[in-house]
Amino acid sequence: MAGYAARVQEIQQHAERSQEQIKTLRARAESPDGTVRVVLAPGGRLEDLTLSPQALRLGHDRLAAAIKQTVQAAHADAARQTQAALQPLLGQSAAMEFLAEQLDTGLAEEQAENAPRRRAGGSDDGDEDGGFGGPFLRRS
Repeated sequence: MAGYAARVQEIQQHAERSQEQIKTLRARAESPDGTVRVVLAPGGRLEDLTLSPQALRLGHDRLAAAIKQTVQAAHADAARQTQAALQPLLGQSAAMEFLAEQLDTGLAEEQAENAPRRRAGGSDDGDEDGGFGGPFLRRS
């Protein structure tokens, strides 16, 4: 009976540590060119978004894509941290495999949703012309 009580105590301690790690988890990511940095709080809430002065030169389409890709990278970081926090509690179990599968599926769906798309009749090169074939606020 003493061995059982000790095992229950150990599991409870692992659960408390895992819970605390997840509560304080902060996922961070930076775009490859360093123009966008994000920090996500638990639950995926955007806690901080930093744009470098160079980010404004990307154009609205490329900047939006860079932000989405950087947030996606932070979500992947959060998934890795969550798995690491739960590993001592769940071990190599069916529950851990299910969690990993769900996180991987969620990340794959997010990647598909955030894949760059070309505008009809336009390009996705970040130009500021709004897809109208030329600058609509500038006069030549």
